[in-house]
Amino acid sequence: MSFDLQYLLALQKFREAVNGAFNDFFLFLSEISYGVFIFMLACVLFWAVDKRSGRAMFLNLGVSRFLMQTLKLSFCAYRPWVRSAEIKPLESASGYSFPSGHSVTAASNYGTLIERYRKRRAFCVLMAVLILLTMFSRNYIGVHTPQDVVVGALLGVLVVLGGAFLWPLLERHPERDWLVPAVGALLTAAFLIYIHLKPYPLDYDASGALLVDPKKMMKDGFKDAGRFLGVDVAWFLEKKFVDFSTEVPASAKVSRCVFGVLILLLYEQILMPSVTGAIKDVTANSWVSFLFTFFELFLLVFLYPLLFKTLEKRLGKKVDAAQGEETDEAPVQPDEAESTIEPDKENRI
Repeated sequence: MSFDLQYLLALQKFREAVNGAFNDFFLFLSEISYGVFIFMLACVLFWAVDKRSGRAMFLNLGVSRFLMQTLKLSFCAYRPWVRSAEIKPLESASGYSFPSGHSVTAASNYGTLIERYRKRRAFCVLMAVLILLTMFSRNYIGVHTPQDVVVGALLGVLVVLGGAFLWPLLERHPERDWLVPAVGALLTAAFLIYIHLKPYPLDYDASGALLVDPKKMMKDGFKDAGRFLGVDVAWFLEKKFVDFSTEVPASAKVSRCVFGVLILLLYEQILMPSVTGAIKDVTANSWVSFLFTFFELFLLVFLYPLLFKTLEKRLGKKVDAAQGEETDEAPVQPDEAESTIEPDKENRI
């Protein structure tokens, strides 16, 4: 048995020795670094706290996960439990193993926060610890090898460093914004053609069953390609046609986040699973997933900001109009000088 699998097996024996005392903790860490929580974090930052940092987080998220899927579907590394039946993971995982998507996402998102708020040392240390714990959690759970998580984290860090140079450059040259959706569309098309035409390993077990179905492994690639294209297009449209501000009253910020997160949860946890879960054909399911994830980022980055900016503008006009009516209808009160002078005049007459 190779060293990486021996390491996972040692962690598995430790889990068993302590009767799973840390299982829930590491499962929780793993979940918040990849699932819907990451999108919530990016949304709250983008909608209400720091728009530029939110933009960077969304873009880094799209790019890092797109590159991660390109590597996954290029190397086609089997999951640890496929390589050895002795490995018993705490949860199932889709797609190929190398690199770790959770490590990529954690390094990209928490790394973006480190880059954007690097002067706040305690906060940056906390974000770095979260990255390391996420990496270890994927080993502890038994779904990734050490090389999976290390390369995943390095990929996320490289995307953050590249974004730290590229995104401010685009801010200084808004006339080049169109390059982002144009390049995104070309790369997405090239990626989809590539994953359809490239060869995949076809290994069978003793009974003749296929160990890993490439079509099922490609589904996550479709989903992240949709997110990548969605955020590229939405980023451009929001800058050109919405350009909302986070310099708004606290009540507006809270409303944006509450209703936006509710929309995200309904979309991510109910609508998308119910539709894709009803489609049994793997290829059709992959394309539908692509469309759903494209629209998800299009909704979060462009459509929803367009909606709340429009509503806030209309509400602001109504408030201004109401205040104007109150001013017009208010009775004119004579000033104190007139009220004291007039009786004197009457007395003299």
